Amino acid sequence: MAKKDSKRSVRPAQPGAVDSHPTKTRKARKTLPYHLRRFHRFEEVRGKTIDFVEFFTSGDFHCVDVRFQDKTSLTLEIQPTFVVEPEHSDWKTGNWRPIKSWPLIHSHRL
Repeated sequence: MAKKDSKRSVRPAQPGAVDSHPTKTRKARKTLPYHLRRFHRFEEVRGKTIDFVEFFTSGDFHCVDVRFQDKTSLTLEIQPTFVVEPEHSDWKTGNWRPIKSWPLIHSHRL
């Protein structure tokens, strides 16, 4: 009689050990190829220390307000009909690693 191998996954021997085959992967998104995307960098705020970030939505007005410790802010106003997918991630190794995700935020119509 042949020996049957278990298909059950085995936990890493040490707590915090990294699995070479991560089970959670990033969601595939239908996006433009990288070379066709538009990026905007705001060099004027480089090096400033952030005090807090606030997201505001009401009626037809939506904005992300990044407040700095020197009492200045960068405000990004967003047009209606959108969905925000907030997530906090780590890029220290050069690879995306999720830290926390929040529920989707949908715009509201009046």
